Parts: sequence; C-alpha cells; structure tokens
Amino acid sequence: MIENFIFQAALPRVLFGRGTVQATAREAALQGISRPFIICTGSGIGLARRIAGTLPEESEVLQLEHPGIAAEDFERLRSHAGASSADGFIAIGGGTAIGMAKALAANAGLRYVAVVTTYSGSEMAPNWNYGDGKDARRGSARAALASTAIYDPDLTLGLPAVLSGQSGMNAMAHAAESLYGADRSPVIETLAEAAITELASSLPRVVAKPDDIEARTHALYGAWLAAAFRAEVGLEHAIAQNVRKRFGLSHAGTHAVVLPYAIAFNRNAAPWAMKRMERALGTADAAQGLYEMNVRMGLPTGLGQLGMKEEDIVPAVDLVASSPIANPRPVSRADLEQVILQAFHGAPPAF
Repeated sequence: MIENFIFQAALPRVLFGRGTVQATAREAALQGISRPFIICTGSGIGLARRIAGTLPEESEVLQLEHPGIAAEDFERLRSHAGASSADGFIAIGGGTAIGMAKALAANAGLRYVAVVTTYSGSEMAPNWNYGDGKDARRGSARAALASTAIYDPDLTLGLPAVLSGQSGMNAMAHAAESLYGADRSPVIETLAEAAITELASSLPRVVAKPDDIEARTHALYGAWLAAAFRAEVGLEHAIAQNVRKRFGLSHAGTHAVVLPYAIAFNRNAAPWAMKRMERALGTADAAQGLYEMNVRMGLPTGLGQLGMKEEDIVPAVDLVASSPIANPRPVSRADLEQVILQAFHGAPPAF
C-alpha cells in the first residue's frame, strides 16, 4: 500500500542530449533574456566565448577570479549587473559557476540559463550561498534556480577521469540520501534508485575510458535524476559539506570519501533504502559496494588523502555536531567521531 506523501517540484526547464549547447542562445531568448552577460571559471572560458559568438548582441564574458563562491566575485558581478543593461545571464560550469549564478539570481533578480559541465547537480537545488566566515551569506529561494538547464554530454568530455568519478559520486550521494530523507516519497525513491543504477553502471566506464560518450551520457542523466528529485539529505551531507568548507578540501572528493561511511552508519536504521541501493549497485551491502566503487575508480578513499590532517578530526567533529542533521538514525558526538575517524583513514567502513 502506498502511504500518504507530499511531492512538490519547481524545477528548471531541461534540455538534455548531445548538441543541446547549440540551443543556448535560443533558450535565453525563450526565457526573455535578450542582453545577457556570461559567467564562468577559467576552465570554461573557451566555451563561454563560443557561446558569446552565437548571441544576437555582444555579450561580456566575466571570469570568476577567486576559488569557491567568493564574496569578491559576487560583489563584482552584482555591480556589473546593476551598471549594465543586462536583463539576464548565462552560467557555464559546475558547482562553482552555478553556485555563483544561484547567489546572483537570488539577490539581483536576474534570470539565467545554466550550461552544465559536471555532475555536481547544484543547478537543481534552490539553496544559495557566497562568501566565507563572517562575510558568508546563504539562503534558499526559487529565484536561485535557472530558467533553463542545458545538459550536453559532450561538454563533460574535458572533465579529467578522477574528477569525473568524484563528481559522479557527489551525485550518487544525493540519490543515496534521498532514499532515507525526511521528505522522501515513492516518486523520489523510484527516481533515486534509477539514478544510482545509471551512475553505478556508467561512472567506472567513464573513468576507465574518459572519451566514452555513451557512458558520459548515462552518467549525466543519472546525475540529473539524482539532483532534480532529491529529498532532504542527512549525515553524509552534514559531514561532507561542513568538513570540505572548513578545511578547504575538494567538494566532490569529500562527498565521494564520506558516502560509504554514512551509508554504513545508517545500515540498520533504513533497511528500505539499503535494499534499493543494493539492487541498484548489484551488491549485497550498499556501503561496501560504494566503497568498492571508489577503489575501482582509483579515487581517494580517506579524507587524509584529500589534505585533511589528523589534528583536524576533533574540530571537524565539533563543527558537524553543532549543525542540525536530518538522519534516520540519531547521531551522537561519539558517533560523529567514529564516522569521521573512519573516513579520515579510508579503510573499508566498519559499523
């Protein structure tokens, strides 16, 4: 019997498939954006200039100059938006560029088109943030979402093998935690399992052969499913998001490392989620299957390999313990210490 549930989606229009990047100018016009500027990181500058050449009017390309979603870049872009005649913008890239786009859209009232080049899934979440420390600002608003998101698998071909695997495991974390999120529903569970199936079958192929466009296409589809229909997240995101920000670790790499340990911790508290994950992964144990995926793809399995120091473990525990965690199993400070300690050393999860 299907239990009562609530499902609400306010998602961007999606163009998916090879060659869809060629429709960027048309999509901007469809969304009422006639005078856009373009934002990107250094890795996206070539693509940004090519897209600029397809627009009916000359569009300025603004490259982000600082790591992460920096307040300095945000203020520069907001000033440009206010001083120019732009009525929207185009964002090109992964988590950093799209994250900046969300912050700008939410605070400057501009619509935008997102051209996605990684598997991060940021473009499908309404939360936004920029800055660090006392200058950090964050919020959540539908205005942060893109009007159109373009997923062209060809744009992921330049993503290095290890980064592709880590980015894909970041998407995997969205799907896995959606299976036991507080606001899960039959819709989310079905699509999350489909996302895990797609990612599990395609990511190792992408890493082994980065120019395999069929594998890239399935990985990107899985990443979109994982991002678009995710439920409220739990222990994995609470640890990974806090730790990577505090200690300057790789965003996607941290999620890839922490995921198996969080799943192992929740094993007995969410048997329905484990059953779906195990079916999608083709394994008898979800946590072990995820860990073995990291090993198979040659990804770091420990936070220490990403640059975290052993003396950082206690501050990390303190930081995560001060954050609210929506998780199927209650999490004590001692639990956090055990999970983070295991994730630091990178041996197979043992819970």
